[in-house]
Formats: sequence, C-alpha cells, structure tokens
Amino acid sequence: MKFDDSYIARRRFLCGMIGGGAGAIAAGASVPLAFYAGNLHDEPPPLRLEIPSAQCDLAPGKSKLVMYGRIPALLVRSPAPEAALRVFVATCTHFDCTVGYHEDENRIYCACHGGSYDLEGNVTAGPPPKPLRRFFHKFVGGTLIIALEKENLDRAPAPHHA
Repeated sequence: MKFDDSYIARRRFLCGMIGGGAGAIAAGASVPLAFYAGNLHDEPPPLRLEIPSAQCDLAPGKSKLVMYGRIPALLVRSPAPEAALRVFVATCTHFDCTVGYHEDENRIYCACHGGSYDLEGNVTAGPPPKPLRRFFHKFVGGTLIIALEKENLDRAPAPHHA
C-alpha cells in the first residue's frame, strides 16, 4: 500500500466518523424538539370541572391545587369564621408562575418574583400588574363545579350520582 492510498483511506474514515457523529447528534436533538413542537398546540380548557366534595372539602385556612385542563386552579378556604371558598387561576399575572397559599401569612404568594395577593386575589406586593383571575364556582349536591366563564357554570348539568 502506498502512502497516498492510506492518506485517502484515513481521510474517508475520519470524514465518515465526523458525519456519523453529526448525524447521531442531529437525531438525538430532533426527538425532544419534535416532542416539544407537538405540545405547542393550544388545547382548549374544559367548559367546566366537577370535583366531588370529598376532594375539595378543606378546613378553614387550607388550600389545594387542582388542574382545570392545563390551567392550575387554587382552591382556598379562608380562615375567617364564615370560611368562604375561593377559586383562583393559580398563575401569577406577572410571568405566569404558579402561585400558592401561605396559610401562616394568610396570603397567596408567587415565589418567582415575590408577588403577593390577598384572599380576594388583589395585588398586595411585588410586580404583578393585575389581580388573580377567579373561577366561577358553585356547589350542586355534593359536587363543586368550577368554570372560567359564567355561562358555562350556569349550563352545568346536575351531577350524576351512582
């Protein structure tokens, strides 16, 4: 074998290795990108959500997060004597971070940038530009029904009992 022949063979081998490696990286990156792109379509939220009272029966001063389709919903039972239930869209109006209830401070708090809301959803501190959006809700029988639009709540059928 001559020197020139081995040089060409090595060059082809190295080009093949580099091309194969680049192809493997491209294939590996395309799978997560395709999965991400597939999740970009907007899935409309449900018209309403029915939650059995056993899943939403909260003691005064307690809260619970539930999912309304892809939208987090925060159920908060106030610590006041009347212990009213409030249901909020649990995303901060500043940058859409999920908010949570701090029962020791009796406030709704966003940990992303220090936003704070009272139990009416009004901004009390931090950068949020507007109050939390509230869900419309009502109890029918032993079921809590929540909806983003009042007309969807009003059209809610009576829950089925087994």
